[in-house]
Amino acid sequence: MPNSRVSSPNNEHMTDVHYLGHPDAPPPQTRWAQPAHGRAASPAYVAASATTHSAPNTPGAITLSQGTGTSLMVSWTAPAIDGTHDAAAGFNLQYVPAGTSGWTSVPGVTSPCTLTGLAAGTAINVQLQSFNAAGASVWSATSTLTTAVATPNAPNTPAAATLAQGSGTNLTVTWAAPATDGTHSAASTYNLRSSPAGAGTWTSVSGVTSPCTLSGLTAGAAYDVQIQAANAGGNSGWSATSTLTTAASAYVPNTPAAVTLAQGSGSNLTVTWTAPATDGTHSAATAYSLRSSPSGAGTWTTVSAVTSPYTLTGLAAGAAYDVQIQASDTAGSSAWSATSTLTTAASGPYAPNTPAITSVAPPPNGTNSQLTVTWSAPATDGTHGAATGYNVRTSPSGAGTWTTVTGVTSPYTITGLAGATAIDVEVQATNAAASPSGWSGLTTATTWGATVAPGFWTAAATQTHNASVAPNGGVMMTAVAAPTAVTGTAFAWSTSASTIPTSGLIAAAGDGQTNGWAQYFNAPATAGTYYLWMLAQGSGAVTTGALVTSAITVS
Repeated sequence: MPNSRVSSPNNEHMTDVHYLGHPDAPPPQTRWAQPAHGRAASPAYVAASATTHSAPNTPGAITLSQGTGTSLMVSWTAPAIDGTHDAAAGFNLQYVPAGTSGWTSVPGVTSPCTLTGLAAGTAINVQLQSFNAAGASVWSATSTLTTAVATPNAPNTPAAATLAQGSGTNLTVTWAAPATDGTHSAASTYNLRSSPAGAGTWTSVSGVTSPCTLSGLTAGAAYDVQIQAANAGGNSGWSATSTLTTAASAYVPNTPAAVTLAQGSGSNLTVTWTAPATDGTHSAATAYSLRSSPSGAGTWTTVSAVTSPYTLTGLAAGAAYDVQIQASDTAGSSAWSATSTLTTAASGPYAPNTPAITSVAPPPNGTNSQLTVTWSAPATDGTHGAATGYNVRTSPSGAGTWTTVTGVTSPYTITGLAGATAIDVEVQATNAAASPSGWSGLTTATTWGATVAPGFWTAAATQTHNASVAPNGGVMMTAVAAPTAVTGTAFAWSTSASTIPTSGLIAAAGDGQTNGWAQYFNAPATAGTYYLWMLAQGSGAVTTGALVTSAITVS
């Protein structure tokens, strides 16, 4: 018996198996060999290649368009098939608001696809992916489109308007905003229409607000009025009709309320009043008359065509006066109002009101012993005359040991003070009256703690812009502790001779002179009128002394 032998398949065997295929596989392709001339042909097997599937290509550009409401319509075309990519069997989609992360995936979509539930007016990024049994493509390039801004629903129909007779033959129309609900948005504007009652010949006015005055109407005629609400979503229906008859003609005005009286300058009285209300039987007042009498005497003096406020002059000082007002129009005059009574001020002169201090500050003149105080003149009224003079008093802060100077004017410079000292200041107004005003509110300021003086080099009165300071290219100053130590100094250009500069400071350095400081720098970059400030500085670069030059012209 021959020896049994198990042999491993070699490449030829494997090729045979591959040629023959699996029993369940389809038969291989058959190729007939081209016979030689004069011979019959015989079939020969041709190797059948094994089928290999490939993932599809990445989809091309996505087309986005706005759909209904805030939805987006997404459409695309299938990617091309080539030697390394098979046909797509389906598509996946993902989207995200532009500029954010966290994609939302929608698998198995078909073109066109509608994306819903998106925020209004929001840019949305969209990508697409194709797939088949072999796998999925990479995601497509991003396409972006902004969703539509939500359009509101048209508003509800307003309730019927309320009508009232206005001035003359006018009608006043008022209404309330209609309610909002799930299918009706808020009104943003209103339309109004009117017609002679029952005629249906409507005259419309757009963009009105409540209350609205209908003018140019026929006297004594009934008018129908309707109101309509509107917004970007459309218009409501017209409201139910409201009807009212205009006034028949001009009527005498209502009687005004009692006037208000106040003491004016000297023995004058100031009279004010308000217009009387109009209604169906009373028209608007077009003019007023006023009468006055010593209280209780009934000896009236009448002034016509007055307006509020009105000043009654030539009255006796310290006397009580009765005052009444009367309204009128083309139809006639109202009754006189109720009486108002007030006593005029006693005879003058009257002491002035108390003045108010505007500022107290050390002047920028290089000294450490002065403060400049400014104030405003007090107002005059029926019991206070105009100020003709002023007194100023000073005291070391909190001491209450006052030194008074009389007959001064604003601004006033207080001298002879100690350096770096807080001083309390008050001002008083005077005139020919026996007594002055009260003292003003207390204001406290501190004198400079250092003195400042020009050095050997000073700036000329004319300079060239952006050029070295003439004539020496720099400026010197002397800053002396008095008593505050000087730890630094600075120069500064400014267009103001009164406000101490806090920016654009040019630090100076010691120049070798006793208490001397200097620096090279340029004139301002632009032409104009300037002032050069020299500032002494203490701890923390706080200004402790100041000197400002006269005006310097920069060309």
